[in-house]
Amino acid sequence: MNMNYLRKTVVLAVLCMFSVMALGGIAFSADDPMSYKGKVSVGSQTVNESITLAWMAKLLIDEYTSLDTRINTEFAASSVLHQAMVGGELDVYPSWTGTQLTGILRYEGPNLPKEETFKMVKDGFEKNFNFTWIDPFGFNNTYVMSVRRETAEKYNLVNAADLKDYAPKWTLAGDENFDTRPDAYPGWSEAYGIEFKEVLPMQYSMMYMAIDKDEVDVICAYSTDSRIKKLDLVMLKDNLEYFPDYSAAYVVEMDTLKKYPALKDILGKLSGQIDEATMSAMNYRFDEGEEPEDIARDFLKSKGLLK
Repeated sequence: MNMNYLRKTVVLAVLCMFSVMALGGIAFSADDPMSYKGKVSVGSQTVNESITLAWMAKLLIDEYTSLDTRINTEFAASSVLHQAMVGGELDVYPSWTGTQLTGILRYEGPNLPKEETFKMVKDGFEKNFNFTWIDPFGFNNTYVMSVRRETAEKYNLVNAADLKDYAPKWTLAGDENFDTRPDAYPGWSEAYGIEFKEVLPMQYSMMYMAIDKDEVDVICAYSTDSRIKKLDLVMLKDNLEYFPDYSAAYVVEMDTLKKYPALKDILGKLSGQIDEATMSAMNYRFDEGEEPEDIARDFLKSKGLLK
């Protein structure tokens, strides 16, 4: 066989192989996210903050990739949201480090500094679920026991521990699974040695209506919620530092990042960009009836992340 012919044949075969690999790899190129092909699903809990952050993810993915981005903001609880991703229904969702550390990873040790909490959930999710966490947004939305101002002044309530003498006659309201989550009422009650007469789990927005109408005595609010200021509630200091860090961040399915690696940097554009006051202001707009897509778009534009 002619050796020159053989060499040419081998070279052509190699070139063809690389051409096929290149064509097949277009959807996976980290250098050209605008050539990505496929669908990405973003989810959130039915909570103002979670919904707005999910919309930010969708808008960023729409802006910087050619992916077909779907969004579902109807998940009732963090555990349901997590199971949806386990089942392959979702690729991205916003969550809070302390929520998933105790709720999903079942951590029962002492509270950890913010950086250690993040590392633990990131490592745990990567090892156990093949999910990872993008660096946090920059705010900590922790639980905080809150009462009406007149209640705080009448009973001289400053710290959460001050509830001890009154809780046996009072009703506490929390979000849907506050009464059962290990990082919520059961653990808090044990740590403080305080038991309320009644603990009512309810839809998140309903507990603010309940305390405003004097139907409950105390609520366990979220520290970035705008309704704390709007209703003139007093946040009681967590003097035993029971509640863990709840830094918010995106959780992403790792196989999705392998297919579309640019998503890590795209979603990471929000890391360190949102503080408590900014998130509270966005939550206020949501609670006043504005569309979360509009709230998310305004913020992203203010940061120069959308045209």
